[in-house]
Amino acid sequence: MLTKSTLIWCLFGIASAHAAVQVTYLPAESDSDKKAKQAIVDSGVNSVIVNLAQEHFKFKQSLTIQYGGDEGPLYDPETHTIHIPYNFYTQTVSYFEQNQYQEKFDRSAQLGAIDTMMHTLLHEAGHAYIEDQAIPILAKEEDAVDNFAAVIMIEYVENGDEASISAADMFAFESQDRPDYYQADEYIDEHSFDLQRYFSTLCLVYGSNPEKHADLLNEIEHDLLTERKEFCVSQFQTISNNWHRYLTSENASYF
Repeated sequence: MLTKSTLIWCLFGIASAHAAVQVTYLPAESDSDKKAKQAIVDSGVNSVIVNLAQEHFKFKQSLTIQYGGDEGPLYDPETHTIHIPYNFYTQTVSYFEQNQYQEKFDRSAQLGAIDTMMHTLLHEAGHAYIEDQAIPILAKEEDAVDNFAAVIMIEYVENGDEASISAADMFAFESQDRPDYYQADEYIDEHSFDLQRYFSTLCLVYGSNPEKHADLLNEIEHDLLTERKEFCVSQFQTISNNWHRYLTSENASYF
């Protein structure tokens, strides 16, 4: 059992009848973990997640976001806890640096990593919200919570569409590490393939504002592009409308 001497608490209370979201930090031992922890704290991403939960997806049971340790990113339904290891941030920064994100897109590797962190936190919070609210899911839950994260970011986070694009790019970077063929365990995994998650996220971003993101899908073959764009507009509306049946507020509050 963790004690105050081994666990640094960063509690964000929510002044309502609903349960709080708590953010905790396990001790960071290595220099890289200490840097990752400080970057996460300084980014303000936790305050954004807590405010979003307070405004748009209130929990009945207290949810904990715990940084540190070796597990994750994952949501543990038994403890209602999201686990994020410090090295997740470090590895994500490395992906963005290796792909020259600053030079190509004028967005720093560190910001790309925080964008990805936000999407990941919302993805896992989506699992927690489904569990907490007993929301029926009739297809892949992993796809549903990817959509949850994208919709929340696009609709309720300032510049959340750009952050969603960074998170999508991370899926593409991870796909580059895959061999030319998939292993059997990847075919039976609950997640969609990384490139599918990349294109699905871009689809929602485009569908949310086709004029702003007119060129976002241009890597798709020309013969398929018009049909795909039309689908993405319809898909975003469908996904957004479906999730808003369960979200607790539709106020356009930005965090």
